[in-house]
Amino acid sequence: MPDPNQAQKLLNTLRSPAHALPAFGQVHDQKTARFTPYRAQAITEKLQPTILEYMSNPPRLASGETRFLTILGYRQAGKSLTAEYAAYCKAAYIPGWDHVCVADNKDRAEYLHKRVHYLHQRWPEQLRSETLPTRESRQLTFDPLQGGKMRVLSAEAGAVGVGQSPDSFHASECHLWSDFAGSMFLINPSLMNRQEALVVFEATPWERNCAWHEHYLTAKTGKGRHVAHFFPFWDGRLNRRAWEKDWTLTNPEIDFMNKYGQQGLELENLAFRRYLLDTDPQIRRYPEMFEVMYPFDDVSCWSAATSGAIPDHALQRHVEAHLIPWAPPLQVYEEPREDALYAIGVDPCGYAARDHASIQVLKCYRGEWTQVATYADHVDPLAFTDQVERLANKYNKALVVVESNGVGQAVLSLLDERGYPNLYHEARFKPGFTSTAKSLDQATGWLIDALMEELVIHDKGTVEQLQSYKNDKRVEEGANAELLRRGPSTRRRERHHWDKVSALLMAIAGARYLPSREKPAGTPTAPTDNVVMFTGMSYDAQERYRHEVTPKPQRKKPVYRSIRKRRR
Repeated sequence: MPDPNQAQKLLNTLRSPAHALPAFGQVHDQKTARFTPYRAQAITEKLQPTILEYMSNPPRLASGETRFLTILGYRQAGKSLTAEYAAYCKAAYIPGWDHVCVADNKDRAEYLHKRVHYLHQRWPEQLRSETLPTRESRQLTFDPLQGGKMRVLSAEAGAVGVGQSPDSFHASECHLWSDFAGSMFLINPSLMNRQEALVVFEATPWERNCAWHEHYLTAKTGKGRHVAHFFPFWDGRLNRRAWEKDWTLTNPEIDFMNKYGQQGLELENLAFRRYLLDTDPQIRRYPEMFEVMYPFDDVSCWSAATSGAIPDHALQRHVEAHLIPWAPPLQVYEEPREDALYAIGVDPCGYAARDHASIQVLKCYRGEWTQVATYADHVDPLAFTDQVERLANKYNKALVVVESNGVGQAVLSLLDERGYPNLYHEARFKPGFTSTAKSLDQATGWLIDALMEELVIHDKGTVEQLQSYKNDKRVEEGANAELLRRGPSTRRRERHHWDKVSALLMAIAGARYLPSREKPAGTPTAPTDNVVMFTGMSYDAQERYRHEVTPKPQRKKPVYRSIRKRRR
């Protein structure tokens, strides 16, 4: 007759993921691509053991309620699979247990469900719980006398999780959910009043101030039932490569070792970083993305580079510079110089309720474009044009680049009517800069190049807008559409989030158009390399002058030779 004590001990072991998975689990190994016995520390040092320990023996509040675990870690650590494998041990051996997993999309939900099936099929047959046939997709239902059920849902579905009362809940890849905050608002009531609920949230870092970032900060403070754990990328055993003997540390790598060496960072981890910088095109273009996917700490890993139009490395020099806080509406950082050329970028304004206008003034020398004045305010087009004209005249009849879309035509018409002589023309008889998806992408590329090379910014507000700029101009809604709707679209941010960036894009286009001029303190250049602007001349007058002074090719007189033979 079987010993009931031994049977209960075995059942307790099967219900504990920390014991059951290493003893009986067969999983698909990342490194060898084969099914092998599960080992929690095969590819991670602490991440996977932390999840198993939580699911086996969760921490509790003083009131006895279980805490909810939040995991912030690096890519390819097996976070999602480990949480599902651990839930399998609960659902397979606790009658009535209900486990719900919400993945970011349908494909990932199906992938996780298939992996759990593989685990179930390779579980020792004499210990395996019987399953019941079901027509539900992505659901594993056990014999009710032995266990409960496991379901995997997609965050893409509307009102996902409503009406659920799970014993365990797993939120996978939270940063990729279409509406993480909204979905959790609907799910939370089914979890908060369950004293024994096991809840795991997990993802890699993402944007600063996104819903996942806010959730992690809340969990990090330990508010409510939450508790958080962060794992740097050197926790992953696969995130290592051989460090060659002839290699020397670069300055950034020296900084990393000084800061994180005592926390576990090793040369082999930096070799892995070099490997990705060399082989991954996206990380090569945007090196800061490495710290998002493979974080060093839980502060610097949150980056606007995963959705921003301006990469962090292009802004680093400006963020570290001495910046002057914005004092609206007009701030002058430098008075005009007689020998300097200036470009003015103009983001026009209309009469819509929320429209903003901005002006950026750049002093342009060879290799150095310096922000010397900034204007931003909510004004009508007439008053705004007055301000543009005053600044343009003040800064040596500066080249004025006006965004010509929509309300920009009003500013261009007023400047032309007043006879302003130095307007930027994108083509003959076509003043201004037309914003299209193609031209804005091109101008954004110019801006990124300038941020890394020539551009010097003094305004703190401009840098802050550059940090959060998300190609908003490409999805900007016109004033007419707003008036017809009687309000702005709720799917777009307020325009004042990027008004200075838009004006700066125009100013960069103007700076590229201006003739090249050396700084007075620099080495003298040849006269032909120091071209003076056509101050006070219209575009047509400039073209006529160029036609007059351009040397015309001289045709040689033809020489006709006699074909008659000379007389002897």
